[in-house]
Amino acid sequence: MKPLSKISDQNGTDISYQNIWERQVFPSWSRINIGAKERGIPLVLDLCRTMKGPFSILYVLTVSRLGNETARYQSSELISYDNLELFLYTFQEFFEQDGRHHIWVSSQAGEGQFIIDNHNTIYAYGDLDSFEVSLRSSGFTKGKIELPDSHMHHYHPEFDSSEDAVLNYWGWIKSSLQPEDDPR
Repeated sequence: MKPLSKISDQNGTDISYQNIWERQVFPSWSRINIGAKERGIPLVLDLCRTMKGPFSILYVLTVSRLGNETARYQSSELISYDNLELFLYTFQEFFEQDGRHHIWVSSQAGEGQFIIDNHNTIYAYGDLDSFEVSLRSSGFTKGKIELPDSHMHHYHPEFDSSEDAVLNYWGWIKSSLQPEDDPR
């Protein structure tokens, strides 16, 4: 089955990237913006694999097709890499093909943070030099990630049961959406 489109331009053409990354430097911090052609979840897991952990997850629901509260859902307990991997692979298609959310994965040892956003990009914070080496070895090249100003997010009914399943997966700590929840 062909993957569903998470985001498209105003003409309905899928927005995708060709395995590129760019380092974004701001006055007091830097990050890497990653545009994976496909399969962002395995990429994040590969980057987390060598971290000590434990990890936490912040699920940011920005749009609900089911009437669930749009909010931040923070994992109430720290989780091991194995449990992180199980969670992300359980909902991989939903996370990669539906635009109603962002997922933040953080190492509690301060080793890194990754945001899989609803624009089909991944933001990496932490040891950027090490992340760049990993990206290069995975076939990613340096490039500019550009998102058209005019674009559409897609919220597929096929994933409605996944929205409920994510919200029932952990004992989440719920809080209001914040301006910084959109990493763009």
